[in-house]
Amino acid sequence: MGNSGQRQNRHSGRRPPSTSTSENVRASETTAPATTAAALPQRKAASEHMTPKDIVISAAPAQVGLAQFLKDKLEAEKYTVYCNTELEAAATKRVAKALVDCKLFVFVTGSESAASSLAADAVALAYISNTPIVIAANDDRAGILANMIFGMKLALQKMEWHIFPADSMESTLPAFMAALKKGLSGEASGNDIPTEAAAAPTPTNRRQLYAHSTKESKLELVGDQGNFWERNFGGDEDVAWYKFQQAFLKEYETNISELFDDSQVSWLLDMLKNEVFEASQTEKVSKVKFIEVRGESEHKGQFWKVVSEIAAEKYSMNEVFNMESAVRLTAVENLGKFQTPAVVDALLKLLDDGDPNIRAIAAISLGRTGTKDKVVIQRLLVLLDDKDRICRQSACLSLGHIKAEEGVPKISHLWRNDFISTVREAAKTALQQIGGPDAERILRVTNILQEEIA
Repeated sequence: MGNSGQRQNRHSGRRPPSTSTSENVRASETTAPATTAAALPQRKAASEHMTPKDIVISAAPAQVGLAQFLKDKLEAEKYTVYCNTELEAAATKRVAKALVDCKLFVFVTGSESAASSLAADAVALAYISNTPIVIAANDDRAGILANMIFGMKLALQKMEWHIFPADSMESTLPAFMAALKKGLSGEASGNDIPTEAAAAPTPTNRRQLYAHSTKESKLELVGDQGNFWERNFGGDEDVAWYKFQQAFLKEYETNISELFDDSQVSWLLDMLKNEVFEASQTEKVSKVKFIEVRGESEHKGQFWKVVSEIAAEKYSMNEVFNMESAVRLTAVENLGKFQTPAVVDALLKLLDDGDPNIRAIAAISLGRTGTKDKVVIQRLLVLLDDKDRICRQSACLSLGHIKAEEGVPKISHLWRNDFISTVREAAKTALQQIGGPDAERILRVTNILQEEIA
């Protein structure tokens, strides 16, 4: 792949399923040692260990001067820094590995990185992992945004940009360092870092995709000057979707036109209807659901701010998990650390991936989130029937880790009947972790039989 980092079609083709863990196992494999929950997702990473850094800097070759300037200044302040100035798939994968453990991401952007799908992958991973992002550039912000890939623009357009003129880079350094220290302190993260026009960080917590806080914001946006619902629908308790859509498009025409073309507007409306307001069956939006999504605050711009953040996170999720993403595997291996509703949803979708390795790692990651949601447990129970042994093994270990008592009957069946020894060992481990009367009875009976036959 060339330095341009371009991909002709982000959604064309699928990687052929791996055969490394297929059921075409030889008899000797049945005696292989069990794989633990901790070991599964680290098989590849173990040989590619990267010491965690405080800050990750990513830039295109054209911005190598600014990237090196920032790296030197940060290291002079005793921060540890990982710096990448290549737009190649292998380099982006290394950036992804560094990103999942860093404290802050500095994206040095320009016309080259703005048009790069590889740069978009890295930005999307930082965004969904809630890593604080600080943006640096040599060129005009508006000019870069005009040529930026849609998903990246959606994620970055509300954040603070620091423009470093080539002949006076030192002049911007104090504001940049202040924003960086604010991000490292936890005061702002991801798109919570304010824009140049904002006087305070945006209040929305991206870790709860469709549920939002009610703090006031001074963010100046077109529309929503008061109560969007009452202004458009009066005292109605619900409204037909087509009316809600018309009001939304009219109220936020300026905001929408700045970010979305016609096809992207269609994507936005479909997402709002089907996923946010869940109106695909009723063709209606209720006032109760609207307030749940918007939050109780009726502050100026609140509803549009919420919508744009939902759209940015959703699009970033798609960017990270599409089949050609350079950061896909790293994300799957590490998303269990983040424990967000959006992450859980993404991992659930990956349980249907054509590659058994991806399904297995997604299962382990779901276990690591610690969630005991009924949908998660049900999907892991289904995975116990997977034709690939590593998927059954991973499902056992995850169900054991979250102590899912509902899994005891199926897990005990695998323990007694699966023809792969590592699956049986994982099932036994899961039963021991789950505990409780049923699991203990099954383990006790089998232990008694083993003692009698010995």
